[in-house]
Amino acid sequence: MESYQLQASDGELGKVKELYFDDTQWAIRYLGVDTRKWLPGRRVLLSPSSFTKIDPDNQTVHVSNDKETVRNSPSLEEASSMTPSYEVALTRYYGWTPYWTGGLLWGRQDVPLVGTVDEKLPDRPEDESADLADEITHNLREIDELKESFTVHASDGKIGKIDDVVIDDNNWKLRYLVVETGQDYRWKYVLLSPDWTQSVDWVDNNIYLDVTLEVVRTGPGIQEKGDISRQYEQELHTAYGKASYWNY
Repeated sequence: MESYQLQASDGELGKVKELYFDDTQWAIRYLGVDTRKWLPGRRVLLSPSSFTKIDPDNQTVHVSNDKETVRNSPSLEEASSMTPSYEVALTRYYGWTPYWTGGLLWGRQDVPLVGTVDEKLPDRPEDESADLADEITHNLREIDELKESFTVHASDGKIGKIDDVVIDDNNWKLRYLVVETGQDYRWKYVLLSPDWTQSVDWVDNNIYLDVTLEVVRTGPGIQEKGDISRQYEQELHTAYGKASYWNY
């Protein structure tokens, strides 16, 4: 998706610059947009709640908002970091349902509500907005942080480095880590679910999964990156003895 363009309802917004996920539910919460041509110095973030269509043939994400709405969104300087209070302001401005309340992947539902949301956050006094921001217990992290520096470990040893990720474009869950393996493996890459995580060391960049090296070595893998079929996913979950997420 890092080569995709974003298309507003009335014209081109820019190119996907970065993807942000939360480190508790492993879901993509925002796409960062490179808008230097028409909004220099601004960081523009859009939630999947604003996406109406993903067009892989033309590498385009279609957005329900127009360019003026995006232009007038809460400002965040390019060098500034995301804060809970900014997330609240952004969510209120666009009318997105806050994904961090309600218990499901996207708040009160398992998929983001697309387009204009009727249940817009009401205007609240400043102290109540602060309380809403206090409910945010996750950290937002960039996908590139995973791809550039993280090592994945089984319960009994190192597997390899994260080379890429696979995203489910229905609910925007980060579905698999694409881990590059070494010479001891039959496959160039193995796909491992972040849902199998036992612990993460965000300081030293290590992820520890509830799998064994033997199962990883003998289980299914891939030689080249591409589309993942449901049949392959079934083989993967069966080999690892994991419940299939599509039957939850």
